[in-house]
Amino acid sequence: MINNPLKKAIIQLFCPFGLRGSIYHFSYTYRQKSHSSRSSYQGSYNQRSNISFGEFAKHCEILKQEQQSDVLKKFNLIPEAPIEDVMNFIKANKIQGKVFNIAQNFDFLPQNLQEALKTKNITSPSPIQQAIIPLIFDGHDVIAIAETGSGKTLAYALPGIMHMQAQPPILGPRILVMAPTRELAQQIQTQYDLFVRTCCLYGGIQKPSQFPGLLGKSNRFARPETPKVIIATPGRLLDFINDGLPLKSITQVVLDEADRMLDMGFEDQIRDVLKEVRKDRQTLFFSATWPKEVQRLANSLCNQDPIFLQLGERGLSVNKNITQSLIISGGNKFDQLIEYFNQIKDKKVLVFCQKKIDTQKLEYKLSQHGVNARYLHGDLKQNQRDYIMQDFRNGRVNCLITTNLASRGLDVSDVDVVINYDFPENIEDYIHRIGRTGRAGKKGEALSFIEPRDLDYKLKDELIKVFKQSSQEIPQQLLKLRVY
Repeated sequence: MINNPLKKAIIQLFCPFGLRGSIYHFSYTYRQKSHSSRSSYQGSYNQRSNISFGEFAKHCEILKQEQQSDVLKKFNLIPEAPIEDVMNFIKANKIQGKVFNIAQNFDFLPQNLQEALKTKNITSPSPIQQAIIPLIFDGHDVIAIAETGSGKTLAYALPGIMHMQAQPPILGPRILVMAPTRELAQQIQTQYDLFVRTCCLYGGIQKPSQFPGLLGKSNRFARPETPKVIIATPGRLLDFINDGLPLKSITQVVLDEADRMLDMGFEDQIRDVLKEVRKDRQTLFFSATWPKEVQRLANSLCNQDPIFLQLGERGLSVNKNITQSLIISGGNKFDQLIEYFNQIKDKKVLVFCQKKIDTQKLEYKLSQHGVNARYLHGDLKQNQRDYIMQDFRNGRVNCLITTNLASRGLDVSDVDVVINYDFPENIEDYIHRIGRTGRAGKKGEALSFIEPRDLDYKLKDELIKVFKQSSQEIPQQLLKLRVY
């Protein structure tokens, strides 16, 4: 719609000559070209697909004709650790559940996979990897509750690669990973991409642009290299299933951040997807929290008695590498924020706000004080979001202001500080937000601004428990804070 009265008058004047369309097109094209750099990045997802729906449908028919074989689940690859080492490991990591063996190193992996890990400076397994990998190799369905930043993606990806390679060779995919958001799906894809060809399916872009990834070729004449791992959000995956994509070749299913998928209302979609997967699959279920709704879903989706495993204390779990602090703000929150930024110059900072509009306002105000910041929220197009994330990862931007969009699935390993400019509405969001720092064994800081109206009795008590569980001193100002 053209709102400028002068433009309308000019267009009406030239309308009899058939110039209205061309004038409007020129105006629209100019605005598009002069758009800010937020939309200048054009990723591969925005390119026109050279694969037609007919080619996709033909590929699906070929996959449907493939013969199914028995699923190989048990692999004797990890030597049995001394019982004393296992017991010490359980005690040190406060393990709840059954642990019969631990993976003390990566020697069970082929040399090429070990070399791929070394390129990422990963030389030894994290606690969750030590505990879960042997269970997966034993062929069990697994339910794992673990803190963010604990290395759980590799805990299922590494044995998954070995599982995939042990199955009879076929054209179709072998592993399906479902995640709640496109950001988390893309993060998971980067882990699997170290070892195997993958395909990532998520909403927000046209389906035909994802045909090349599913078929493993850029055009109809190329030789296909079908991905062996599909990482997807439930809704977009169900769209492809309804278009004819078969999943009978899948022998291992992973549900990551299952609690978030429930929060987002994906339960019915998850169940519909898994109806298309063979029942003798191996199911791996990962969650950061363990409410009753998640327990019910986990137990109903696993086809054999699953092994339950939790690292840390039951309920809320926080990374102890994160130093938590808070400021009780009294109406001068922004001034306090600027003062804090002056103390942490050159550090990579992630700032959380509750509302999308507030991220934009805060970016403007911070830029007036010389902070190199960008905002990120769900109303931005996917290419804009990827462009901003690329700037944040490579250091062109050292402050990212976002909503809960980035509280899960943000894979930036060198975030130094997380700031809750607006305190979250529940303790789960608090845990996931601050879990964006202190990842992969590194140290991190988390600062939260709190106004008395932000907390009720329940949230205050839960926050105190989080400080206790992470072995940190409880701030006196939090203990003395009156809530209503």
